[in-house]
Amino acid sequence: MPGINQLLARAAKRLPLYAFSNTNVPHVAYFSGQYAEVLGHFREVFLSSTIGLRKPDAEAYDHVVQAIGLPAERIVFFDDLAENIRGAQERGLRAVLVNSPDDVASALEALGI
Repeated sequence: MPGINQLLARAAKRLPLYAFSNTNVPHVAYFSGQYAEVLGHFREVFLSSTIGLRKPDAEAYDHVVQAIGLPAERIVFFDDLAENIRGAQERGLRAVLVNSPDDVASALEALGI
């Protein structure tokens, strides 16, 4: 997503960032190298192929929330699929549907970042 690296860099100065992706081993091998700079902003990357859980299943969000160690309502979840947003909201996370970098920028501004 154009511009996302700069937004993540800005957010990482103020917040711990985590990623959660539904993916498989071959995709991980590809994007780990291709997007290393972007991935470097995250404290941890939760991969469905590693944790054995997938969005939008409730157990997947519960696993990530527990691993992060904060109450769900203190976590802001970004995703480009409405079903994943609904799943996150049902588990108590604040969620932002992302269709463009502007959605991320607006959410960060609303958070004072």
